[in-house]
This record gives sequence, C-alpha cells and structure tokens, in this order.
Amino acid sequence: MATIKKAYGYITRIKEGKPQVLVFQHPIKEAGIQISKGTVEAEEDPYYAVIREIREETGLMNFNVEQLIIQDRWKCDMGQYMSVIFIK
Repeated sequence: MATIKKAYGYITRIKEGKPQVLVFQHPIKEAGIQISKGTVEAEEDPYYAVIREIREETGLMNFNVEQLIIQDRWKCDMGQYMSVIFIK
C-alpha cells in the first residue's frame, strides 16, 4: 500500500517581541483551525510541496523555508500509511 505524504508548514514571526504562529479557520467549519498543509504530489519534493501549500492557502509569496523540523510515518485506522513532514 502506498504511503500518503503530507507536508505541514509552520509560519512564524516575531511581533512586539513575541513569537506568533499563523493559523486560520478552514472554510469548512467542522475542519476547525489549521496551519498550512496538504498532500505531497507524486514525485514532488516535500520542500516544494510546503511552499506550494503555503502559497495556495495563505496567499503569501515572500517567505523563507528554514528547516525540516521532523518527519513521521504511521499506519492510520483505515490501513493506509501516512507520512507527515513538518517544516518551519
């Protein structure tokens, strides 16, 4: 079974000396508050996937991807393997 890869982008800034993380209310209310994330397309590098997702979901165009924070893989309840890549 193929692994489904997800890329998560934590968008941070310092404002008035305090760190902030960008979150938003998903258009589907039941989906709740989220960070930018999405599926890594076939043959797509996670680095470029997170850039694409941030642009699509926030409209931001000028930002720097600093580093990979962590990558994780597990088998979900539906039997699929999930791989999550957290990037700052």
